[in-house]
Amino acid sequence: MVVALHDVPEPVISQPHEVKIRVAYTGICGSEIHAYHGTHPFRVPPVISGHELSGIVTEVGSAVTAVQPGDRVTVEPHYGCGHCRACREGAYNACASKQVLGTQSWPGSFGELIVVPEATVVPLPAGVSMEQGALIEPIAVGVHAVRRAGVGLGDTVAILGAGPIGLGLLLAAQAAGAATTLVTDVSAYHRGIAVQMGATAALDPATEDVAAAAQDYSGGEGADVVFLGVAVEAVLNDGLRTARRRGTVMEVAMFGRPPAINLHLLQNKELRLLGSNMYTREDFTISAEAIASGRFDTSLMISKIMPMDEVVAAMDLVDRRLEDAVKVLLRF
Repeated sequence: MVVALHDVPEPVISQPHEVKIRVAYTGICGSEIHAYHGTHPFRVPPVISGHELSGIVTEVGSAVTAVQPGDRVTVEPHYGCGHCRACREGAYNACASKQVLGTQSWPGSFGELIVVPEATVVPLPAGVSMEQGALIEPIAVGVHAVRRAGVGLGDTVAILGAGPIGLGLLLAAQAAGAATTLVTDVSAYHRGIAVQMGATAALDPATEDVAAAAQDYSGGEGADVVFLGVAVEAVLNDGLRTARRRGTVMEVAMFGRPPAINLHLLQNKELRLLGSNMYTREDFTISAEAIASGRFDTSLMISKIMPMDEVVAAMDLVDRRLEDAVKVLLRF
């Protein structure tokens, strides 16, 4: 896939419940990098990518009541069919036919203007900056996974991977009452950020045994919950080793191809292996309010802000890790 800037027709509101937004900031997510390499399952070129954003409402459809022009907003970048069992149960994030921002059918926030359904628009609380608004999406991923895993007071939690998703998991696990949070990453920079954000310990999985560390911190049992924040087969199986017997392993990162799983460990330890798919509106609301109140300190997560006309260089920076960076934002 080639990343390039092109002039395209301005998107137009065609339905009464649609909202037009001028994008202020948009983040580069790992899924954009997968699309860049042609390995993403549904971000297929030609496509206007981007789904982590903040912006200003510029126009609303005739039936819109939730927002008005001038409002500062972010967008929950997916919506379900509304009819399937998952949607009827409120789990539209698991809808088999959901629409996702940044695809051919719904052009994303790497464009200056986007049109979205009113139901996906999330007003930014007064205490959330426009830059922070673009972080709500990846943080909501962590909030959803932590809520789904049932992290509780006093738990020992291991988070494998300290990228934006891993750090969002860290914030959410701490807020849920985890007593011990162990974070792993091969990057010393990312490990340092995790410690500054309150992790109990940050480990290098290339030289340290996270399963042994989890036992050391939990009286020999292992982690109550393990979150897989990177899509690497070996990391998944490390997670199975790290969890205590009858513990929970939560897959959060998206694998490009199906991994081989050590089913012996899964069965022998009677583990719960769960999946977490994006988020719902409640996770977005929790994330926005936690940032606004200061409970979620995101100050260390934005490493670099680049103008949109440098998108090619920004994608290359993230893809090849040319600089130490957690989250790179593009600014319009």
